[in-house]
Order: sequence, then C-alpha cells, then structure tokens
Amino acid sequence: MSDTSNLSLPLLVAAQAQKHVTVNETIQMLDHLVQLSVISRSLAAPPSNPDDGDRYVVASGGNGAWDGQDDKVAVWQDGVWVFHLPRQGWKVFVVDEGLTLTFASGRWRPGVALHASGAGTSMAVVSETHTLASAAVSDTSVLIPERAVLLGVTCLVTTAVLGPSAFSVGVDGDPQRFGNGIGTGLNAQLNAPLAPAAYYADTPIRLSADGASFAGGVIQVSAHILKLQIPDFV
Repeated sequence: MSDTSNLSLPLLVAAQAQKHVTVNETIQMLDHLVQLSVISRSLAAPPSNPDDGDRYVVASGGNGAWDGQDDKVAVWQDGVWVFHLPRQGWKVFVVDEGLTLTFASGRWRPGVALHASGAGTSMAVVSETHTLASAAVSDTSVLIPERAVLLGVTCLVTTAVLGPSAFSVGVDGDPQRFGNGIGTGLNAQLNAPLAPAAYYADTPIRLSADGASFAGGVIQVSAHILKLQIPDFV
C-alpha cells in the first residue's frame, strides 16, 4: 500500500478490503499533525495519566514507552503511544513554553529565521505574575536573559496595587528605564517598546513605588526579546 509523499498518510488501493480502516488511520494522522501543538517538549518519559489525543515532543534520552523516540511527536491514542517522525520545516507550538519551534537539520529549533548552518534568530516573551511584597522596590524573579536583545517591556495590573499612587518600571541603576507614573488600579498598563538594547547578564525587572512603599498587589510583567543562535558545532 502506498503512502503520501509528505505526511506518509496511507492511501486506499483498488479492491482493498476494510477500506474504513485505512481511511480512519489517515484521519487520525491528520488530527495528530495538522495545526500541530504539543503540551511539552521537556519530558523524556511518558506522563502517567495522559488523555486521549495528548501530544508531546519526546525529549533527548527518551525512555520507557518512549525509548528511542527522541524528537518524535508522541500522541496518546486509544491506549497506546503513536509516534510521528518530523520532517524538515515542520512547525510545532509548545504550550507550556508559549514557543514555536521548527524542525531543521535534524532537531527542533526556536527561531523566526534559520540558516542551514544552525544559526538563527528567535523571538520570545518571558513573563511573570509578580506579587508585590511590602517594600519600596520589588525585583521580578523572571529575568531578561543573558545575551538577549530587549525590544520592550509590558505590564498589566491584575490586582490593584496598594500603597503608592503610582509606580515605575526599570532595572537596577535605571529604575524608570521602561516607564514611570504608572497607575495602580486594576488593568492599569504599561506598553514600553524601546530601541533594541542588548543585555549581557541575566537582569531582573525592577518595580519602584512612587512615594509610599508597596503594600500589596499583583502585576503581570513581560519582557519581549530577541535571541541569537550560533551555528551548530562541528
């Protein structure tokens, strides 16, 4: 029985018995692979209680039922794991990272632009739901990554900020770099695009109270970045 060229979908043949089996197999494969998204790419062994249709990219060192399946798309279907070997140019959205990957030169790679050498440019958002403690300044746990190019910072107040009448957003040594006079009420926001700036060390974002110290509140803080990928080692 022949298969299609790109997704290896099984084709019907003349006078084939039980045609519905082949048709259903093809539909299942399309359901697995079209608009591809996976729950995670960080697991090397299968989760203990998957739901039917759950999809993962198998991490390096696959073991258990995933032994020898590194980088394949694993789908839990009818009580068994089904594996699909990706091909050059496939894309997948990784839900737990909010990241799109491309399969290129034998592995999954982040990047909006990729070269055959492995060099690339990727975009990402690092984000934190940041709870304010009682203090004049509050640094995020999430970091602007080392060797990232920062395009800007956004903030959204998701629980009203208590204490000051406004606050500023910046970094250590430049506390108003991304904005100041930001309101403290629910849904107050900051949208601060910048001239691209490189950061050569992991750097937290600093929230500074204007006047009275923080006494509570929650702010969604996000850094929007570009990262460069060097070519593959030889």
